[in-house]
Amino acid sequence: MTVNALTASSVLGNAIQARIFKIRAFLLLFKAGTILFNMKLFIIKADFEKDLKNWIQAVKKGQSHGVTWVNYMPDKIRAQIQGKTNEEIEEIIDDFLKEKYISEEKKIAEYAENLEKVLNDISEEMFSILERITELSIYRDNFTGFITTLGRAPYYTPSGYIWFIYGKDDAWQIRACMHELFHMQFEHYFKERLENQISKEKFAFLREAMTIILNEEAKNITSEIDKGYPAHQEFRTHLLTLWKQRKSFEEFIENAVNDLEKFKF
Repeated sequence: MTVNALTASSVLGNAIQARIFKIRAFLLLFKAGTILFNMKLFIIKADFEKDLKNWIQAVKKGQSHGVTWVNYMPDKIRAQIQGKTNEEIEEIIDDFLKEKYISEEKKIAEYAENLEKVLNDISEEMFSILERITELSIYRDNFTGFITTLGRAPYYTPSGYIWFIYGKDDAWQIRACMHELFHMQFEHYFKERLENQISKEKFAFLREAMTIILNEEAKNITSEIDKGYPAHQEFRTHLLTLWKQRKSFEEFIENAVNDLEKFKF
């Protein structure tokens, strides 16, 4: 083979290898993009144990924000747990929920599946609203929801856990999700700092009351109104005024903290 032929062969070989490299790189990027595009920001589960935990915590917590959580339980259960030990209460609730899940397990699972789709379809809009309100990036990019058969829907900020009340319609759940996400975003960025200035009780009062902002900022994604707890109504009205006057979220929080003492909590 002549020198020219060898040179041509080498150039052709390098060109083919470069082409193969580009194709592999494209396939890797495409795969990564597909995974990212298909990634669910909300995973909603029908989890018996997580539901049971919520019921038990409702009994142990007793009352918060002026609400007695056992009042959300059926009369039959409230009567059965009256005067019982913690172990007996857990057994009573466990038996009750097992019967419920036996008869409604499929419906609860289907409800979780539908809610997951609803929240993922609107997740980017929800995150955008929270980032616009707080002027901070969403503190995490994935959340796990659990269906609960009790009318109490707690959340856990570090893990991104949210409980969703079974049977509520889509608009209600979007509003509920925004409510809890706002709590979590606020806690993640401000709790440690503010609890060096105010008590935990005052922080909780502020956190719950400030969700009235969502009635202004999230009205394009849900028709449901964020009503808040009865104990917070006067402060909520004041916070809405501060919100409309704000120059920044930081200023809003500073003014809200300064005005806490004017209100009974």
